[in-house]
Amino acid sequence: LEMPEATWVNERAYAMRLLGKSYSEKNQPHEALKWLRLAVAEAPNTREPWVELSIQCYQMSMWAESYAAAKSALEIKDKALVYTMDPSVWTEKPYDYASIAAWNLGLKDEAVQLCQKALELAPDDQRLQSNLQHMTTQAV
Repeated sequence: LEMPEATWVNERAYAMRLLGKSYSEKNQPHEALKWLRLAVAEAPNTREPWVELSIQCYQMSMWAESYAAAKSALEIKDKALVYTMDPSVWTEKPYDYASIAAWNLGLKDEAVQLCQKALELAPDDQRLQSNLQHMTTQAV
């Protein structure tokens, strides 16, 4: 990150994402959060840092930021085919984390809709099916 020639934002954000994941694995969530927020600031037009920030916030029960990060990821439609791209952020993953965070924020209807969208992308996922069943029976 300190190299003068390290100017490509996707690569810089990738390095920051790796630092964030490393700190998370070392059970240093606030340091992980710092690096993932920096990754978002570095490459805000890519889904990867937003999804990883959402996951970290989920792990810390920071529902508002997890929700906002997942929703920001879902706003990004341009899938750049570069080596720093993580295919999993184009699956059900951002819908899943947005759904869980929405539920915890009391946004029950939106949580159901997001979970349904996640299930469209991963129809055989048992956990998503259970989440949707729980949400639809509890949202009444």
